[in-house]
Amino acid sequence: GKCMNDVLNFVNEKTKILLVLKEKQIEIDGKKVCPLNQQEIATLIDCGKVKTNQLMKELAEEGYIQMAHAKGRYIILDKGYDLLEKMSLSE
Repeated sequence: GKCMNDVLNFVNEKTKILLVLKEKQIEIDGKKVCPLNQQEIATLIDCGKVKTNQLMKELAEEGYIQMAHAKGRYIILDKGYDLLEKMSLSE
């Protein structure tokens, strides 16, 4: 929605990745997984694929997101949801 785009203008790429993962996630086997690959995420946040890849690696290392079993698909961990909640960008 419009408000999401307004928010994206103010947050850094790392936060944008979390927001995109949250906004685009679907439920698979009772787990919320983002079906997008890194290229699609990079396009959505208007950032290069190499940089996006690096940022996602950092987010994973810091415990915000985790790669799901399906290669290249990500899930948001509690720490990631906590962060989004602190920014009150999640319902």
